[in-house]
Amino acid sequence: MAIPAQQAMEHAQAVGGRLVDLTSRELRGEQQVCRWELVVTIGQEPEDRAAAAWIIADEIMKARTDLDDHGYRLWRENVLAETKLAGPDREHVLLHASPVFEANDATGVTGYVGEWLWYLLTRDLPPEPGRSVEILDPPKSAVNDGGPDGLVIHRVPGSELGFVFRLWEMKKVTGATSTADGTIRKAWKQLNTEGARYMGQFSWGGRELAADTRVFVSSMPRQWVERKASGNGGVSIALNAADTPATAFRLSHTHFTTHTHPGALQGLVVAIEDLENFAKDVRGYVWSGL
Repeated sequence: MAIPAQQAMEHAQAVGGRLVDLTSRELRGEQQVCRWELVVTIGQEPEDRAAAAWIIADEIMKARTDLDDHGYRLWRENVLAETKLAGPDREHVLLHASPVFEANDATGVTGYVGEWLWYLLTRDLPPEPGRSVEILDPPKSAVNDGGPDGLVIHRVPGSELGFVFRLWEMKKVTGATSTADGTIRKAWKQLNTEGARYMGQFSWGGRELAADTRVFVSSMPRQWVERKASGNGGVSIALNAADTPATAFRLSHTHFTTHTHPGALQGLVVAIEDLENFAKDVRGYVWSGL
C-alpha cells in the first residue's frame, strides 16, 4: 500500500467514486443454461488499484460502523490524515475493525473482499428495465460464519408475486490447487444442498418493510422449498486476472438442480490483478489508523 489514503481517495473521486467506475463488464455464455458476466476490475496502474482499494475499505467501514457515525468519522479522519488513533478512540474503532482485520488472516480477508466486490458491483449497476432493487444488504459482518453470502430482492411489477429474489454463494480462487471450474462446481453444490437452510437464516422481524414486501419475504423460505420461479440462485467468484476462464458455468445446471426454470441460474466472475495483494491493500487502508 504505497499510495497514501488521501491520494487514493482523491483519485477515486476523480474517476466517479464508485467501484463500477473502475471496471469493464461483459456478458458471457448467452447460449448456456447459466449465463454469466465477466467483470474485469481495474488493472495494474497503481493509482487505479489504490482508488479501488480505498473505495472498498471506506465502504466496509461505513457499513461496519452502521449508525455509529462518530466511530466512522474517527476512523476516516485519522486514516486520511495518516495519524494513529490512541486510547478510547482506538478502542472504539477496534470494535468495528478487529473482527475481520485484526488477525491479518490473508484467506479470510481475501474472501471478505471478494464478497464486497460482488456487493458493490451489484449495488451500483444501472437499473434493469422492468425491475428495481428492493433489498440488497452488505455482506455479513463476520468472516467464515457459514451462513448465506448474499441476497437480492427485485420488485417486478406485473410478475406473479410482484417480486423475485436470487440467493448468492460467493467464493475466491487463489493458490495453485484452486481452479475456476472446481470452485464454481463447489459453490453450486453448496447452494443446492444448503440453500433451503440459508433461506431460514434470514431475519426480517425488526426491519421496516413495505406491506407487500413483508408479505413476499415472509414466504421466501416456502417459495424456495417449493421451487417457485420467484426464487433463483447465483454464484460469484473472485480470482486473479491471469486465471480468468474463457468459458465457465457450462455445467452449473447439473450441480444446482433445485430450481430449473429459465433464468434460475446466474454467474459472475470478478477478475482482478493479484487478488490477494489487493485484499492486503484494502486491509492496509482499514488498519492504517489503528
